[in-house]
Amino acid sequence: MMNRKSLLSKIAQAIWTVFSIVLIVSLLLFYSFEKGRRQARLDQVKVLLGAVYQEKREDLANEIFSGHRDALSLSLESMEKIEGVTGVELFQLDRLLLASTGTLPQEEFNLGDMSRNSGYFWQEYTRGNQHYIALSTIIEVVGERVGYCRIWYDLSASSSAAQLRMWLITGIFFFTLLSLSIILSLLLTRWVTRPVLLLHDAMNRVMDGHLGEQLNLTQDDEIGRMATAFNSMSEKLKLQNQKLITSIDTQNSYARQLVSTNQQLAQLNAQLETIVEERTQELRNSYKKLEKEIDERRKSDNEKRILKERLVRSEKMEALGLLAGGVAHDLNNVLSGIVSYPDLILMQLGKNSPLLPMILTIQQSGQKAAAIVEDMLVLTRRGVTNNEVVNFNDEVIADYMESPELKKLQFFHPEVAIETELAPDLLNMRGSAVHLRKVIMNLVSNAAEAQPHGGRIIITTENRFVDQPFQNYTHVKEGDYVVLTVEDFGIGITAEDLNHIFEPFYTKKAMDRSGTGLGMAIVWGTVEDHHGYINVASIPEQGTRFELYFPVTRDPKIEKDKSIVINDYMGNQEKILVIDDIAEQRKIATALLTALNYRVTTVSSGEEAIGYLLENQADILLLDMIMDPGIDGLATYRQILKRHPHQKVIIASGFAENQRVKEAQRLGAGEYIRKPYTIDKIAIAISAELSRDSLKTISN
Repeated sequence: MMNRKSLLSKIAQAIWTVFSIVLIVSLLLFYSFEKGRRQARLDQVKVLLGAVYQEKREDLANEIFSGHRDALSLSLESMEKIEGVTGVELFQLDRLLLASTGTLPQEEFNLGDMSRNSGYFWQEYTRGNQHYIALSTIIEVVGERVGYCRIWYDLSASSSAAQLRMWLITGIFFFTLLSLSIILSLLLTRWVTRPVLLLHDAMNRVMDGHLGEQLNLTQDDEIGRMATAFNSMSEKLKLQNQKLITSIDTQNSYARQLVSTNQQLAQLNAQLETIVEERTQELRNSYKKLEKEIDERRKSDNEKRILKERLVRSEKMEALGLLAGGVAHDLNNVLSGIVSYPDLILMQLGKNSPLLPMILTIQQSGQKAAAIVEDMLVLTRRGVTNNEVVNFNDEVIADYMESPELKKLQFFHPEVAIETELAPDLLNMRGSAVHLRKVIMNLVSNAAEAQPHGGRIIITTENRFVDQPFQNYTHVKEGDYVVLTVEDFGIGITAEDLNHIFEPFYTKKAMDRSGTGLGMAIVWGTVEDHHGYINVASIPEQGTRFELYFPVTRDPKIEKDKSIVINDYMGNQEKILVIDDIAEQRKIATALLTALNYRVTTVSSGEEAIGYLLENQADILLLDMIMDPGIDGLATYRQILKRHPHQKVIIASGFAENQRVKEAQRLGAGEYIRKPYTIDKIAIAISAELSRDSLKTISN
């Protein structure tokens, strides 16, 4: 009785185990299915809410920006009419509620980690039987943030339906499996348990020595066939017992074969492990190679992006440079009278003349205007004409620390302290000290304005060897550099503004004393003209650090005598032909050259100059490079050289030095003078050209 009860218990346990497994697996499959359906529903809702926002994005941005509250309410109401949308909220930049509509859960507004690609932040809320999903995003207009938007969608209906469906399916599964288990238990008891117990009793009798025991079962199934087999086994046990000794030997043989087979399997297993290890190593090598290729591709894509950004910036600067160059050319022609005539007037006035202060004021104003024009010429990328050996400490920083511009800056920013940490062994570089002084002037001015409540500016110079690129430069020429660093601890620059700080007129500073808007563009253009690099690092509310790299030179420095005495450069009635298309420029040149004791003849075009020199001679020509209409200065000079191959000439222009000026100098022209004229510059240039050997080597 105990055996029968134990067997029934095992069968019942097996049935309930199978029942439980089937029920759990079914529920898990259904839960996975429902989860997929719920996710699909959420994705549909997200697409819907994204479409609702995109449709109204520009209207909301414009209405918030313009302050049209009525239009804003209408837009919100039209968004609420979308099926499932329960309400819409708009917030100001300080996250205070600006406007709302519909039924809204009382939830705190939080943007969280917003996606970089979509700009959306999703949140789900459950309160009792209510289930919501909310889309939050930033509203922008013309690249500027104007507010935030949150759209609510009610998911309660779909959630309730999913729960009801879950309970219904669970009940159906449970009832069905329970019924099947009971029926199966009854059938197994009749068809399996009783015959098995009879077979068990017969086997016990055989074990007790009744080898001829027979079992009477007439079932035509596996158990019936098992009973027939048992009867046959019982009859053969005696014969098998006799053959047992013989079979032991046979089994020993099989055992030896098994050992041999196991050894072979062990060898095959070792070979398999070796093959797997070799394949694994090949896969590791392939993976490393793939990683290297991916890194190289990523680096290449990054270099392409940087080059594209630099190309766009260069094209923009070139376009602005062309505009600035044209304006500067015209302004230089206009400024010539203001800058040049005071020199002549001062030569005729006495030291005690009451007009002397007024003339000096006019001259200084003209020189300041000319300096602004020169800043514009830097944008043309052809503004640096001097290429002399310069020591940054001695000729740039030292001069700036004693300059009126610094004193003016300290007057407006008395709470800002300027500190210098200059390398005593700083190497020399080639360039224009005037332009470099403007670079440090602009950087220090910006650093001071970035600290309206006071602070420190640290100016540092050092020698540094550079052998790898940095920031926005994919390639940097290896070598020694003079590094200028200007660091402040002010408000800093945002990442977005860092991409635009070197563009002309791009500024967020107050316009009362922030200069012309060309400061950082001049810094960029000057560094480029000196074949240098700029590295900028800034953290908002912590400060900004500018590092400027200039290639060093090993050429020796030549000291120049800066004192000029006009009487040392007076002419001896040499004949000068002035070629200029602007009448005012011809008058100014005539007045200055006459005061310098030269005989002056003027013509208004290149064609007139060529015709004049067919019958006349001139000791030297003052040739304007840009003339309209007619041929320009370079074409004029080429025509003149055909008949007068040794004709002396100096070049003048209100524009920046360009390739046509350099071509004229290659053909034999002398010094280049930028308008507006000053008497000392024109005197030195003409005196130097007249003193040159009359035989010029003309290279074609």
